[in-house]
Amino acid sequence: MVSDSGIPLVPASSVDSPGRRSFRLALVLGAACFCPLSLFAQSLNLRDLLIDFFRQGITLAEPPAGSPFPSHAHHFVGDASLVPLEQLNSQLAIQLSTFPLASSAGGFTYQLDPALGVFTRATDSFGPIYAERADTIGKGKIALGVNFSHFSFDRIDDINLRDGKVQIVFSHQDLPPPPCCLRPFFEGDVITTSTFLKIQTDITAFTVSYGVTDRLDLGAAIPVVRVKIQARTDAAIDKLATGGSSATSGIHRFPSGEDTAVFEQSGSASGVGDVVVRGKYRLTSAGRMGLAAGLDARLPTGDERDLLGTGATQVKGYVIASAHFGSFSPHANAGYTWSNHDVPDEIDYTAGFDWAWSPRLTFVVDALARTLRSSQVLRELDTPFQYNTNPNTDPVDLHTATLKQLVATQQDSTSVLGAVGFKVNPVGNLLITVNGLFSVNGRGLQAKFAPLIGLDYSF
Repeated sequence: MVSDSGIPLVPASSVDSPGRRSFRLALVLGAACFCPLSLFAQSLNLRDLLIDFFRQGITLAEPPAGSPFPSHAHHFVGDASLVPLEQLNSQLAIQLSTFPLASSAGGFTYQLDPALGVFTRATDSFGPIYAERADTIGKGKIALGVNFSHFSFDRIDDINLRDGKVQIVFSHQDLPPPPCCLRPFFEGDVITTSTFLKIQTDITAFTVSYGVTDRLDLGAAIPVVRVKIQARTDAAIDKLATGGSSATSGIHRFPSGEDTAVFEQSGSASGVGDVVVRGKYRLTSAGRMGLAAGLDARLPTGDERDLLGTGATQVKGYVIASAHFGSFSPHANAGYTWSNHDVPDEIDYTAGFDWAWSPRLTFVVDALARTLRSSQVLRELDTPFQYNTNPNTDPVDLHTATLKQLVATQQDSTSVLGAVGFKVNPVGNLLITVNGLFSVNGRGLQAKFAPLIGLDYSF
């Protein structure tokens, strides 16, 4: 049966029994939970890949036999030199693991018409992709889905990850006698590095939503994540202090005997990411305008050592407003996320619309914004480095060189993403989703274009 508007009517008697629905739900959830566990495969600890990369790579040659100078093999990888790298690592880990997941809400929403004794489609459109709408899927209804997203990140804040703009200067460690005025003089040398990063993430998310009542939906999203990092560093010894004469210019050199070196490293990991459980309660009666409240809990099920999760429990409370004006349905979400384990809190807000171009095709547009509270924003700054060119004890001959250095400042950081996509209903209650996600304001971790394709089925 169909209504006058072409929306299908489902006889109440044709709905599966609660026992059968519960069995199907348990079966699908069991399969979704079991399959990702078999996908664990890792080659190394990705969280520490970059730090280990520099610790092992920034190694100099031993001095020639009979040299009056000590070994400088590991003098440029002290804790102070690694601070900018640790800040970069921290931001990559947090933002990789908290990138938006597609909504688990079903595209089909139903309400029981008591006069006819049938379930009728409550909306013309199939709803948003990343946002939520106030409509619930209907008591006893189940929506299952799977979607795949591919992210290839090329920037973080103002820094291009692909073209060597990750620039870090490694200073020489202080040696006896007690540090003063760059004595010994060769402590004024530095190693400058330009790092090229290729970071890719594939997320396959299994989603489920169940209508507990006509007003309450419960859902979950189980992401299976694969992260791959490729790094190349061009390093050069900048002999600010020792380059003045041939007698001292050989103090610092790479094992090859050269003043420059190229280091490469890569790694990948895959497994279950941070699972999200969700609840949504409609506060208003069914009608053209709707208001709902939602609660999400992101659980630390992903391995933070391999950038599959944050290692933190995050709880997000939010409000949902939506409306229906024929085939056009605007929506807006606003919420706050509380985090622990050194992961910043977030303010989240989303606005957009879904527009039913036909009974089987919905066009969706969204803007997704999130503000990370007291986060670290990365940038390259001109930084002064002092050096002493006198190899003798006195007098000190101080000079200053200005070099690009990666630094982080603590402040709120707001990133805005755009999303444009379609939902197509080829047959029955099957939906195919095609969407693209892209950065709007150039903040945070960014991908030029991140495609998503998904399948959803409601029963």
